[in-house]
Amino acid sequence: MNGVPDMRTEEAQSAPSSKQLRDKVVGNLINMRAVRSERVEAAFRAALWHLATPDADVTKNYRVEDAVITKTDADGVQLSSVSAPRIQAMQIEQADIRPGMRVLKIGSGGVNAAYLAEIVGEDGLVVTADIDHEVTERAQRFLTTTGYDSRTYVVTGDGELGVPEHAPYDRIVVTVQAADIPPAWIEQLVNGGRLVVPLQIRGMTRTVAFVCHGDRLVSDGFELCGFVLMQGIGENRVQLVLLHDTEGEEVGLRLDGHPETDAEPLWCRRL
Repeated sequence: MNGVPDMRTEEAQSAPSSKQLRDKVVGNLINMRAVRSERVEAAFRAALWHLATPDADVTKNYRVEDAVITKTDADGVQLSSVSAPRIQAMQIEQADIRPGMRVLKIGSGGVNAAYLAEIVGEDGLVVTADIDHEVTERAQRFLTTTGYDSRTYVVTGDGELGVPEHAPYDRIVVTVQAADIPPAWIEQLVNGGRLVVPLQIRGMTRTVAFVCHGDRLVSDGFELCGFVLMQGIGENRVQLVLLHDTEGEEVGLRLDGHPETDAEPLWCRRL
């Protein structure tokens, strides 16, 4: 089951190499053990993920380690992206998604929702949420174009709050870097359900897989990764304060979640 109407027509009209590029990426993902299950392999072979970013070079979409940046702010900070295929596959394998499940995806570019919709099938449901209406509008266009809109809901809202109207969920997959785990995610997850979330820990980001046991989450694995920062209530941008810059040597202090800091009293001065 692929959930995509008339795939052969699409491939005839677009570049004939799109399927070859997709199959090559999937082969690489299998070789590097990012894709380990038949369900995930089938989803990656079926979903036409290059259609989510039609303005990007099609070959850019089909590189194992390359993310496609779709939005930045005035300072050049990346706000939205389609994650690299290896990272997408890694998280979906961590989530251990099965047919018929209800899945909440926080941080929406549309592509991950398509993979998840392939896996959960007609009896499952995928809810994908993002705080940015431009992102959700793009995701909705992609999911409609590729035929996944019948089993997906696209929601514009702050992911910190989850999406209670469609809860509870068997799985929650977060594709933005979070500083903490909000209570709503635990409350909206079934007992025994899995939460996969990128957490910044000691300066490094790790996508951590948790299993829900009542009101507790217990981790059973993690992988190194990189994601755009969460926006909204849960936003926590790291600030770098320069303490010393002499003769080409720079020393800085990273502040996590602090307001604007007066660094002058902290400056290092040579005696």
